[in-house]
Amino acid sequence: MTAFTTHLICVPELADSACVSALHIAPGHHVQSNAPLLTLSYGSEEIEICAPEAGLVSHLMVSLAETVFCGDLLLQMEIEETPEAVFGAEATFVSACQVDWPETAVLSVSPQAAQFAARLGVDLSAVVAEGKYIEITDVEAHIRSVMLQWQAANHH
Repeated sequence: MTAFTTHLICVPELADSACVSALHIAPGHHVQSNAPLLTLSYGSEEIEICAPEAGLVSHLMVSLAETVFCGDLLLQMEIEETPEAVFGAEATFVSACQVDWPETAVLSVSPQAAQFAARLGVDLSAVVAEGKYIEITDVEAHIRSVMLQWQAANHH
């Protein structure tokens, strides 16, 4: 069985915003390692974002001419992994897109909330949606709740 890992490709560390100036791929495209995925205009520079490994582009989170900031989620890739022996057994992982998730485990998340959560390292499975989708306000409410819980636990 082929193993996959989902990779999140984000905007590199930049002091200011950048603009998506070229898209070299689309969802469903197979790319080789170091293949150009998209280009960012940053001041007078052009920054090419390349594939970390060979794989499948599963989701494109930005559009042409969109303004992006450090840490923003640009796209998701499914990278084929080489199985490794773990405690004498072969490790097996499947792409998140290939898992037959039960209906209750499906997360409906706005792209903006997904980018925000990815930037802050928030586990979206712990966020409760107030509406049909998880929105930025839901992620903020979750963060506030976690911080208040931590404060209560550590307040003497």
